[in-house]
Amino acid sequence: MRVKLLLGVLPAVPVVTAGAAGLRYTARAAAARRDGTSLEPGVPTPEPSVGLAGAVALDTFITQPMSLLASMGSAAHYARSSDELDAAVRFYDAAGWLDDPVGRHPAPTEQPDAEISPVGGRQRGLELLRFDSGWEPVAGEPGGERWRSFRANAEVPVRVLRHPGRPRPWLVAVHGQGMGRPSDDRMLRVLRLHEELGLNLALPVLPLHGPRAAGFAPDQQFVSNVHPVNNVLGLTQSVWDLRRLLLWLRGDQEATAVGVLGLSLGSYACSLLSTLERDLACVVAVVPTSDLAGSLRSSEPALPSKRQLHRALYDERATLVHRVVSPVARPCLVAPDRRFIVAGQADRIAAPAGAAELWRHWDEPSILWRPRGHVTTPRSAEYDDHLTSVLTTIGLHVPR
Repeated sequence: MRVKLLLGVLPAVPVVTAGAAGLRYTARAAAARRDGTSLEPGVPTPEPSVGLAGAVALDTFITQPMSLLASMGSAAHYARSSDELDAAVRFYDAAGWLDDPVGRHPAPTEQPDAEISPVGGRQRGLELLRFDSGWEPVAGEPGGERWRSFRANAEVPVRVLRHPGRPRPWLVAVHGQGMGRPSDDRMLRVLRLHEELGLNLALPVLPLHGPRAAGFAPDQQFVSNVHPVNNVLGLTQSVWDLRRLLLWLRGDQEATAVGVLGLSLGSYACSLLSTLERDLACVVAVVPTSDLAGSLRSSEPALPSKRQLHRALYDERATLVHRVVSPVARPCLVAPDRRFIVAGQADRIAAPAGAAELWRHWDEPSILWRPRGHVTTPRSAEYDDHLTSVLTTIGLHVPR
């Protein structure tokens, strides 16, 4: 009887915990607005509401299994990763990347030999573009041999939606962590932009996501709490793949303009890309963070026995190695009036302080603050209308 009672109660615990977090945050927001203070520096305090409490509860509910996944690393994993971090700091320093991160990101020069074929299913006109990434870690680079062993990661799949007829503008929409699936077009809410603005769409799959995945072990992940070097490798390959895609769009497709939009991890990749590519029609960062090392440092394992190992790993070494793939280590090259941010004031996954830091680094461009969390910020008519408006304003559309 007691076992049955326990089994009945346990599933409700995460829901109750998440609901309580939503109520606590809303109460704090109400107090802050009453006192004229901010919950986070540089972030406007949201108006308390049932929707706000629900948004925080949803983010909290989703992060609970993340902390369990962060507990998967063994003591041996952490020990190997710590040694790898030491080696990476030495290697990056000797290569000059810590002083000048642009040296980490040489530009691809050859347009990919891509294949494109129709895809059956719910979305009419959907095609699948495939090309070889062509990126490999530098010889002798820490973690490089492991990365080369991920065979499925060598090919870049890109879902494509094109209009018939003359060349036109393209929007490259980059998914978040754990995505890279056929449902990305709905999750990214870009079909409206294809239909109403006449844009062609390209939705690439990031390294070690979707069909590029290598497995579930901690050293096979990007983003990884246990192997920070994997994050550097993954982001380096991400911007390389995106630049290869740009070559194809501008060459094979004769794109009249190309803008990029990224969600969460995708916004990090697009923001990094904007420090390397000047000729982008726009860069749109949705629920972004500016400090991946800091985000992972705060994402501690659920098991107390793993927290000490995690804290020892995410010291100044993790900050240093992530610098070579940081979107705030170099200036954004995209024109200031073509930089856009959409952020959640109550984001529990990508702290809103990170969006505020990116906003300052980008010289305070257009930013839409929504009284929602990470999951719910890009889920509303207001968000859809905002995207349509800003893209139309900068001319990234086909006039009717």
